[in-house]
Amino acid sequence: MKTVWLVSEGLFHPPLDGRLALGQTLKRSGAFQVFQCRRLEQLPVDLSGVAAVVLYLHRQQAEDTALRRLLDYVARGGGVLGVHSATASFKTSPAYFELLGGRFIGHGRVQPLQFRPLREDLFGGMAAFSVRDELYHHEFQPNVKVHWLASAEGEEAPAVWTYRYAAGRVCYLLPGHLGSSLRHPAVREIIRRGLNWVVSPAEENPS
Repeated sequence: MKTVWLVSEGLFHPPLDGRLALGQTLKRSGAFQVFQCRRLEQLPVDLSGVAAVVLYLHRQQAEDTALRRLLDYVARGGGVLGVHSATASFKTSPAYFELLGGRFIGHGRVQPLQFRPLREDLFGGMAAFSVRDELYHHEFQPNVKVHWLASAEGEEAPAVWTYRYAAGRVCYLLPGHLGSSLRHPAVREIIRRGLNWVVSPAEENPS
C-alpha cells in the first residue's frame, strides 16, 4: 500500500471541517496508507518511501530545511497534491511557487462557483458542477496544464491543473474554503484522480 502524508493545519482557514473531509476522502479508497502532520517541519526526514504529499494549509513561513526537503523529494519523482490555500502559503518563496506551478494573488467572496472541464484526459467523463467556495486567482509558471475552470459573476479562472516539476508530478485543485466543497462527489473524484496521477510513475497515465 502506498504511503501518503497529509500536511494540514488550521481551525478557520483551512477549516477544521475541511481537514476532516479531506482526510476521509484520502482514506476511503483504501489504496493509500495516510499519515497526517500539521507542518512541513514534521514530515519524515526520509521521504523516499512516500508516494505523495498532500498540502492543505495556510502558512506564511517554513524552515528552509523543511522546504528544501520537499523540493528535493518532488524533484526526484515524488508527488504533490495541493488543495485550496496551498497556493496562498509561503508566497515569498520563489522555489515553492516553482514547485506548485501557481501562486495565489487574490480571491472573491464565498459564492456558488461553476466548474467546467476543459478537456477529455485525466478527468475525462466528468460533468460540470457547482459548489460554494472562493474564486482564487493565480499567477502561473510556464507549462501548467489547466483541466478545469471555475467561474462566478462573469469572472473565470483556472481551478484544477497538473504540472511537472523535474521528475515529479503536481496537481492542484481550488475547492477547500468550506468542508462542504470537499465533500461534493465531483470534488472527491477530482481528488481521487489527481492523487492517482501524482503517485504514478512518469511513464504511466500521461496528461
